[in-house]
Amino acid sequence: MAEIALPEVVTAVADSALEGFVAGTLYSQGWNVIFRALDAASLLTFVDSDVLRSRNVVLIYSPDLPGISPETIAGLQGKVRQVVGFTADAGQAQDYVGLFPIPLEPSELLNLVRGFVRAPLVRNAHMETPKSRRAKVVAIGSSTGSAGCTSLALNLAMELSALGHETVLIDADVRNPSIAPLLSLHKLDQENSSRTIAPHLSVSEFTRERVPKLADYLDELFSRTDFAVIDLGSLVGVSDSLTDRRWTSSMVHWSCERADALWLVGKCDVLGMHRLEALVRDFAQTTIRAKVSIALSMTSRGRKGRAREDQYFAIAAPLRPENLFTLPRDARSLMQAEEERATLIEVAERSSLRRSIAAMAVGLTT
Repeated sequence: MAEIALPEVVTAVADSALEGFVAGTLYSQGWNVIFRALDAASLLTFVDSDVLRSRNVVLIYSPDLPGISPETIAGLQGKVRQVVGFTADAGQAQDYVGLFPIPLEPSELLNLVRGFVRAPLVRNAHMETPKSRRAKVVAIGSSTGSAGCTSLALNLAMELSALGHETVLIDADVRNPSIAPLLSLHKLDQENSSRTIAPHLSVSEFTRERVPKLADYLDELFSRTDFAVIDLGSLVGVSDSLTDRRWTSSMVHWSCERADALWLVGKCDVLGMHRLEALVRDFAQTTIRAKVSIALSMTSRGRKGRAREDQYFAIAAPLRPENLFTLPRDARSLMQAEEERATLIEVAERSSLRRSIAAMAVGLTT
């Protein structure tokens, strides 16, 4: 599906601090705030003055706007693209359309509004409250191809389960799902929930059919696990994926805004550095909530190798990574695991790569 342009925004919020927060946050991310209504009358006049343009408008309002009423907002639903309301009074949610708690930080606001842009009919038109979850979620994506993103996700999940933590591994690389073939898990994409493959470890594959009930799908998985590891695959063009309506972007969008950690895997060769620079530019255009860490894969020994590592981490510095990981080159162990359809802990327990990933798993639990 082709990408769509960002809709324009109209604010109808009496509280100047809240309105400034909403308008300023959206403007900083490239949204066009075309009108700021001072009361219900001016809002209706603006919408009725340009019917065609209003159809692509996202209206952001609050019940404190002078002259506003539930009937006014209900009447505007068919005239604008989407209605999003914010209030500190949860009791008002029963009367007004599309009313949510006031976001506490920019990432919460952007997550909500982007959700309407991407798939507005999927969301519920009532006040939602964040659900507490049991699982700590680590999403892993790559800045370049063949960087070892899937290998890291698979083996990290196994290491966490080996430590006794209930863990779910989600294959969300929708263009090139790899977990099922690597582990000989036939028809994994047809499972209603996750499939247990080892003590404390289950696996699930994200598919298009899960999009309409994405929140329920994830809530079910995260309610019974201590850790969730999401394999996102390539993150090329991530800034576009956060604003489009393609189902393939759903898990990338969710992970950037709702995961606890986002690990970016790459290589310090010429293409790896070039694509990391592009990824850094993409992230500079948006705001994400997940804490970023950098995992440098297939590192080389020697002075030249260390110089390249330093250069790679310098490129990643604008992301302010929480952690910097290095994963040694260990093609033999990876090939053995692939041939035996197994993980490193099963076929190469003493390998340098396995020990590095085990240490990363321990770090997540402390």
